[in-house]
Amino acid sequence: MTAAEPDYKLLYEQAQQKLEQTEQKLRLALLDANELRRKLFGIRSDNRVKKHLEGQLDLFPLGATSEDIQNSEELAVREAKSLNQEQDNQGEKRQKAARTRMVLPDELEREEVIIDPEGDLTEYKVIGQEVTEILVMVPACFKVRRIVRRKWALRDSVNSDAKGVLIAPIPSRTIQRGLFDESVLAHLLTGKFVDHLPLYRQKQIFERIGMKIPPSTLTDNTNAACKSLEPIYNALKREVLANLYLQIDETSIQVLENSGKKGSSHKGYLWAYHAPADGLVFFDYCPGRDKTGPERILKDFSGVIQTDGYNVYQSLFEKNQSIYHYFCMSHIRRKFDEAVKNDNQRAAWAVGTIGQLYGIEKEIREHTPPLSEGQIVEKRMTKALPILTQLHEWMQQEYPKVLPQSPIGKAIGYALPLMESMRLYALHGDLQIDNNLIENAIRPIALGRRNYLFAGTHDTAQNAAMIYSLFATCKKHGVNPNDWLLDILRKMNDPDYDGRFSDLLPNRWKLNQ
Repeated sequence: MTAAEPDYKLLYEQAQQKLEQTEQKLRLALLDANELRRKLFGIRSDNRVKKHLEGQLDLFPLGATSEDIQNSEELAVREAKSLNQEQDNQGEKRQKAARTRMVLPDELEREEVIIDPEGDLTEYKVIGQEVTEILVMVPACFKVRRIVRRKWALRDSVNSDAKGVLIAPIPSRTIQRGLFDESVLAHLLTGKFVDHLPLYRQKQIFERIGMKIPPSTLTDNTNAACKSLEPIYNALKREVLANLYLQIDETSIQVLENSGKKGSSHKGYLWAYHAPADGLVFFDYCPGRDKTGPERILKDFSGVIQTDGYNVYQSLFEKNQSIYHYFCMSHIRRKFDEAVKNDNQRAAWAVGTIGQLYGIEKEIREHTPPLSEGQIVEKRMTKALPILTQLHEWMQQEYPKVLPQSPIGKAIGYALPLMESMRLYALHGDLQIDNNLIENAIRPIALGRRNYLFAGTHDTAQNAAMIYSLFATCKKHGVNPNDWLLDILRKMNDPDYDGRFSDLLPNRWKLNQ
């Protein structure tokens, strides 16, 4: 029996296919290598400065001569005169152009300075005046409030049954025996969690205005102030979880461990829960990124939850019949945008198609008058759903044609399991196409992380979660965080305050001002 002759055409096609796959893998490897090289060896500003080699310094005196200083002074005088003339000319041009000058608020304190011409004015009389208002900044300062409680004694204690000595009770305060007024506590918390000023920087600022405060005092008072806000935080958390639609995300925070090892730290996580309908957000600190934290928080929740594609969310909600879970189109788009360099044709088509969905959302958002909930649903059902279906079918067709480990393969592989649930946002006018609202709420944490670097303990990390929650809600409702915090700290410690803690939440506090 003679052996069958090999199918050379088939072997050639298989070899060509294998060669093409090898070349694709090589291109991917080069792409990864170039990206890594750019991150490791990319030009930085400090690398562009050429440094002198050792021993190449000039042998002549390096300081400026008196002649150089004199010439520089004369030049500076001429430059100042020229600058003043230029500013005067610009001022005249602005007046001629009739540009509206910013009006300073009426509620600001006014301090008048009257300037009269020099010389003898006895032969003159005032016929009018020209008023120029300029904004003046008064540097921050400290003052001491002395609370003096006088003791009163009965004039005739023998013939009276009244109490012999009277003294008024000391006013209730956030830190009863502390040195700081609520105004200082509000300033510390706002400075750290809104302006991203670590306590050591605030200490330096205080020293410049004449007040030296030990670091431990700042830390202890800040932690005590955070702890006093826990009832407000719990009220906020309950209201957020009472909503039927939540967005969830998480971000990391470094926490020093008390392991005794110098420099050791632990990566904890702040989990964010945002209720778009009410504009409320709270953060919960967890030592890890597993499902323990959200599982505890959401154990009694029922409704709609929107997240990114992190697998913990999918494992947590996929078998929960009381929760409708869908995902974030912004994360899906981001993956395709990253793949443009690898496969421009496919990635650009996906990005453009997703852009059509965002175009529909822009029409809804900018429509005048605002669309009703029913009109929004109708627009999404008629326009957005066909695009979502087309995008989903395209992914199913293209995924077998690409390498799973390529950027375009990863983008399609990430998006494909999420696309069916993305249809959910078209069914209700208040649902969002993406998670951008909660990412905006998380952004201050990322800024603060670059400044204070870490939390000292797990307890202080939870304190940070509480304050970030309250200040993020202030931002959502356009509330000045320092004014709000100062007012509620005083109300919480006022024995005559008969309101509820939930009335002190930023959204309700604003309505009562």
